[in-house]
Amino acid sequence: RRLTLSASGERLLDTAHAVLPQLRNAELEAWQLARRAEPALRLGIGPYDTFSRAIPHLYDQHERDIDLVRLPMADMTTALLANRVDMICMIEVPSQRGIAHQLLFEEPLVAVLPPDHPDAQSDVIPAEVFDRGRHFTYSITPESGHEFEHFFQPAGVYPSHMVQIESVALILELVAAGKGVSILSRWAARDAHRAGHVVMRPLAGDIPRIPWYLAYTQTPHIAAVAEPLADTLRHLYRADE
Repeated sequence: RRLTLSASGERLLDTAHAVLPQLRNAELEAWQLARRAEPALRLGIGPYDTFSRAIPHLYDQHERDIDLVRLPMADMTTALLANRVDMICMIEVPSQRGIAHQLLFEEPLVAVLPPDHPDAQSDVIPAEVFDRGRHFTYSITPESGHEFEHFFQPAGVYPSHMVQIESVALILELVAAGKGVSILSRWAARDAHRAGHVVMRPLAGDIPRIPWYLAYTQTPHIAAVAEPLADTLRHLYRADE
């Protein structure tokens, strides 16, 4: 016999669908807490995920476990403010009480090309290069202060074949395979450039450097991990100039 829910029953079912995943997560967190003395800290990882040099040093100066939490770019700020992560590397730190940050470095944007690209040895790369094929980007939404404002708009060029890949590590793999080009923060592409997998070249025009921060919840036990982690990231990725 088929049952038909009343309006009240449908609302109750919708509530159950929303609440049950939260209950399962709470149960899992309680189980994890029971198995270890302190909960793990959560380090958010956005599209800029080229931290291979830093990963071996996560536990050098403390004994706390660190969960690595993958986040879409649109969720990074929300996840920090909602305490879904405790620390995250980001460009724009929200101005809100309870959120602290450490400046890591200020890095330029660079063109990232395959080694055999026709412009791989050019002194600077003009905007037109990014309208001749696939342009891989972690976000197709223009960001204030980035390449759309300071590079493409002054040149009157807008890449017509943009492909969104929400992982800089995967963008570097695609560029290395000769499938397209990209514009990335220099620190994230430096290792692939030194290994000969891609070529970094300066962009034409006057483009400001972009500051990177480690943002974190301002509590003593999180700051005790975040501050040495910021020192490690500076040491590993700040350019010697």
